Amino acid sequence: MIIKDPEVAKLFADETRRRMLHMLGRNEQSTTDLAKALEKTHSSIIHHLNFLKEAGLVDETRTEKIRNMVQTFYRSTARRFLISYSLGETLDQEGQDIPWQESTVQYLMDGLHAFGLTVPDENTEKVRRLLNTYFLRDQKAYEETLEQQKENIKLRKFQGYRIMGLLKHLKLSEDPEYNVVVGELRELLKPDASDGSE
Repeated sequence: MIIKDPEVAKLFADETRRRMLHMLGRNEQSTTDLAKALEKTHSSIIHHLNFLKEAGLVDETRTEKIRNMVQTFYRSTARRFLISYSLGETLDQEGQDIPWQESTVQYLMDGLHAFGLTVPDENTEKVRRLLNTYFLRDQKAYEETLEQQKENIKLRKFQGYRIMGLLKHLKLSEDPEYNVVVGELRELLKPDASDGSE
């Protein structure tokens, strides 16, 4: 599901809500299941669920009487949610923070070291800005590819990912801004000299 409403997109800024949606996209869960898995109070889970239900991101699926308590079970309304690139582009142009995007960029920054890549301190902000643009352009291509699909076809999971990946990369190869960003990142992200690679 592509999220185009900025108010709904703001719900994804909260890590607990993101984790809940991830869990509920995979399996039906009760409030007790969620509270235990996320190490949160029952009232906190109910609070988050109310926001997610009001936004149309989760549905109640059933109730079940367990001992003397009635448990309500929930499931997300889509297996996967995608924040529209257009929301990110608009906020980025207005100079506003993009909380759901910041976490992705930080994740990318943190993960570079695991692949033997070092970002010198003087380049940190530039790399962060480039990754932000990379993320938006990549997301735009993915969203356009999703919207291009005309009919549902039966594919094994990884076949679908490969087709989506191919079509997305074809779109990105024609995106001049994306190609400039990738070229600059290639120059800035050098292998860490301490790992013995030349």
